[in-house]
Order: sequence, then structure tokens, then C-alpha cells
Amino acid sequence: MKNFIIGVLCLTLIWFGASLIRVENQRYALELEMCGTRSPENSLKRSQCLEEVETRTGPVAHLLYALDIL
Repeated sequence: MKNFIIGVLCLTLIWFGASLIRVENQRYALELEMCGTRSPENSLKRSQCLEEVETRTGPVAHLLYALDIL
């Protein structure tokens, strides 16, 4: 039972980490205005751009910036 709980907690941490990386990437892209301005008429294009854009060198960099280590 203990090993099962540890496994579930590890999977939860991985899931939260992946979500944090995705959100930090999108936040930084918005800050740099990489996907255009925040006008309502371009919201669909902007949301598609935010899903595809890569703002830093990799996921580890996003995670470190999101955790405020760098």
C-alpha cells in the first residue's frame, strides 16, 4: 500500500511539473508578445500560437524559471 501511494504521488508531481512548464512557456510568450498583441479579434490565432511556441531552450529552463530558481 505504501508503494502505491508513493507511485501516485510521483505521478502527480510529474503531472504538476508538466502543467507548470506549459503555463510558464505561455506566460513568457505573452510577456514577450511572441504571439501578437492581446486584441480580441486574434484570440483564436493567439491561442494556437501559445500552444506551439517555445520560448526558452527547454522544459528544464521553464521549470526552473517557474519555481523562481533562476
